[in-house]
This record gives sequence, structure tokens and C-alpha cells, in this order.
Amino acid sequence: MRKTRYLTAVACLLVPQAAAFAQVEEQVRGLLSAGKAAEAIPLLKAEIERQPQAKNLRLWLARAYLDDDNNFWALRTVGAAAALAPEDCNLTLWQAFVQLRQGAFDPARELLQTACGKSAPLAARRALLLALLEQRAGTPLAAQTHLDQARAESFAFAEDRLAIAQLQTQLDPGYLAPLSGRLDLALGGTTNARAGSPVDPESQGNGARSLAVQVVGGMRFVYPHRGWARLSLEGDVRGQGYQAEAGRDFSYLLLGGRPGLLLYGGGRSALLAYRYESLLLAGGDRYTEGPMWFFDAHRGEWELEVLPALSLFGGAGRRGFREIGRTRTEIDGGMGTTFGIGPRLRIMGALAARYYDAKNDAYDLRGVSLLLSADLRLARRWLARANVMTSADDYPRSTGYFDAAAPTALRRDVVLRLSASVFAPPVRQHLKLGLTYEYAVRDSTAAPYDYRDHRLLAKLIWTFTADPWLPRALSPAGHVPLDYGLGTTEVGERVQDLLRQSEAAQRSSSCRE
Repeated sequence: MRKTRYLTAVACLLVPQAAAFAQVEEQVRGLLSAGKAAEAIPLLKAEIERQPQAKNLRLWLARAYLDDDNNFWALRTVGAAAALAPEDCNLTLWQAFVQLRQGAFDPARELLQTACGKSAPLAARRALLLALLEQRAGTPLAAQTHLDQARAESFAFAEDRLAIAQLQTQLDPGYLAPLSGRLDLALGGTTNARAGSPVDPESQGNGARSLAVQVVGGMRFVYPHRGWARLSLEGDVRGQGYQAEAGRDFSYLLLGGRPGLLLYGGGRSALLAYRYESLLLAGGDRYTEGPMWFFDAHRGEWELEVLPALSLFGGAGRRGFREIGRTRTEIDGGMGTTFGIGPRLRIMGALAARYYDAKNDAYDLRGVSLLLSADLRLARRWLARANVMTSADDYPRSTGYFDAAAPTALRRDVVLRLSASVFAPPVRQHLKLGLTYEYAVRDSTAAPYDYRDHRLLAKLIWTFTADPWLPRALSPAGHVPLDYGLGTTEVGERVQDLLRQSEAAQRSSSCRE
């Protein structure tokens, strides 16, 4: 009976303490995720005074100091926690991490050589820290050896698993996550649903104001092998839908797939691939009601990384249209670049040219496109983006074909597309919400092909990467995560993809035969 009463009394003391600790931990997580480490520090100090034996509270305090760029007090705080539990291998690894972070390589190496770390998550962490140490010491081959050891473990802490993938990208710029994907959803309004449709109206003018829904998605699989050649499989979809009856027939769905081979050598990469595309159009024609398959394409494509910030790309193939006269052989190519200006500004640019040889000579085409995109990182992880795309297309054998009112005119189109976006801070690193304004205008010597359009779109962007060959993630109760500061695994837009989307949105065709 006395024993029962004693255990009940102890439980009555421990339960409120556990509840209080959970509440403090939740507050601290919220403050650190909001970038308010300075506010978390006094909160944790006060709680440690009430619970001086709570090792995890001291680790949270060390983490807050690290987020506040105070390595000195972070190391002292971890040392105090280690004094409470000298046999705790994780605390030794924490000390090594802080030493490594402040550039003290020799003390960090000594701690890592003496650390136990026999269980899977601790062994993975020790190997990861050794890889980071060797990378920063300028010995990438040794770093890769330790990183391979970390990858080989069966379990790793969740943040360590992510850091293994991030560090692999830094050690091997050609590395791609085996699985990656991106989904862009947009909902808003347009002043002209005809703008950029694959099919133009037969009559001149703008119109068809409508609610608009846009879906752009893509997924890629790369065989996880670090040899000179890797299999690559890509799939993508682009859909545009309009609510208004006057614009509904201009809705479409474009599907694409691209199997290929990624080649690596000399620190550079190349891609050789086959691409298939098919477009389903909501509207019909004089022969059938919609929806109908409007075209399909079979192309060979290549990409070559010339310099870290410069790539070349091109392709050629056959695109077959429902309107047989528009069926064509197409050749295109260009160059793209991506570079940063300071820590906040990222620039992407592309210049591309194309040549089409159609069955109906009036559809033969020569054209060029120029794309510029700028991303500016703002305070509190907000992002601003601006895009400019312009193109010029010449139809050299189209005299009088596209505009009955101008029987001697050749068709020449000039297109300008401008957009400005703002995105809120990412939600759980992989989800972004934003607002975009788009303006597009086409000036054509064939009057029926002129258009002007304004669009305002609310956007949701979701990205993911996955590597099934990494250790399984482990998040034990009471675990205090480290922040390795290695960047992000977010799937960014490539300049080639931006150019393809912009060209798809601006080019259209006639209903003529």
C-alpha cells in the first residue's frame, strides 16, 4: 500500500513537469521556426532553472544559441548537458558539430574519433559530420567516403537524412535525387481566353473574359548510380481551363514524356532523350465535336552543360497536326544561363531559335525567343519574381494566306509577355503560395492574330524530392533536431522549362486549312 501511494505521488509530480516541458518545447519550436531565437533563449533559461536536470532543455537552449549565431554559448550549453550525461554519444556529436560550425576542425575531428555512435542513427550522424568536416577541410574524396557510410546505415534522424541528400548535391553537382517532382496550380481571371490558345478564332479581336484554371506538373526519375551514365525518365502535364462559355473551347491539356540517358564526365553533364507530346483540345472543328487530339510530336532532344552557369539545348522531330497542312518538321536550339548576384538575387536567361518546315508552305516559320527571369529573396523568406519574354516569328511563304484583307502581306508576329509575382514564406519547405499578374500582347501583320491579355492568378506550388535508398527517417520522442544549414532540396525551375511554358502560352494557330 505504501509503495502504491509513493508511486502515485511521484506520478503526480512528474505529469505536470512533463506537460510543462511539452508546452515549452512547442513554444520554442514556434519561435525558432519564425526566426525568433533571441526570444526563445530567456524562456529556456527560466525553464532550466526549474528543471536543472532536463538534458533536452539544454539542447534546445544550445539550438537557440546556434540559430542566434552564438557558437560560444552554444558550446558551453552542450558541455553543461554532457556533464549531466557523460556517456551520451549524441551530446559528443553535438559538441563536434558546434566546433565544426565555428571552424575548429582539429577539436571537431578529435571528438568524432572518440565518439561511440554504434546505433544506426548515431552512426549515421557521426559519418555525416565526418563528411562535412572533410568537405570543409578541402578533401572531397574523403568526404564522399564518409557520406557513403552515412547512406549505408539503416536509420538516421530526420534532419540528418535530409542533410545527407543536401551534402551529396554539394559534393557532386551532377547528382539528382532519384525521384523529384513539381506541381503548379493557378486560379484566377483572364481578360482574353483566346490569348495563347493552340487554336485562334476565325474572327479578329479580343474577348472571352473568363475564370481560368491552370495546372503545370512534372515528375522525374533518375537511376541512383554515380557512374558516367544514368537512366532518366520524365513526365509532364500542362492544362488550361476556362469557365466562360465563349472561352471554353480554348481549354486544352498537353501531355509529355521524355526517356533519356544522362551522361557525366569531367565535371559536366549531358542529356540525350526522346520526347513525345500530345495535345487534347476542348473544342472541335467542322468535322467533329470536341474534345479532340489536336497534335502529337516525336522529337529527339539534347542538353549539354558547358559551364556551371551555361547550358546548351536543342531538338528536332516531327509534329503531326489534325490539320494535315500544318504537320511539320521542326528544329530548335538555344542557350540558357543561371547565376546569382549577391545572396538574394538569382537571374535566369535563355535565347532560343527555331525553324519549321510545314506541308503547307504558309506555315513555314523562322523565329527567335528571349527570356529573362529574376528572383529576389526578401525579408522573412518572402520571394519576388519578375519575368520578361519576347519572341519574333516570321512566316516567309505566307503571302495573303492569314489575312484576306491584306492579300500581299507576309505574316510576322512579335510577342511580349511580362509577369510579376510575390510568394509567401514556404510552408514545411515544399509548399509555396503566391500571387501573379501577367500581361501579354501579340502584334501581327496579319490582323486576326493580334491579341492583348491581362491575368491575375493565385498560385500554389508544391515540390518534392525523394530518395528511397537513403536511411529511413527516425524521430524519437524528445529529439532536438540540428540545423545543418545546407540549403534546400526544393525542385527549382530550369530555364528550359520556363522557355517551353512561355512559348507554349504565346504561340497559336489558325483554324484555316
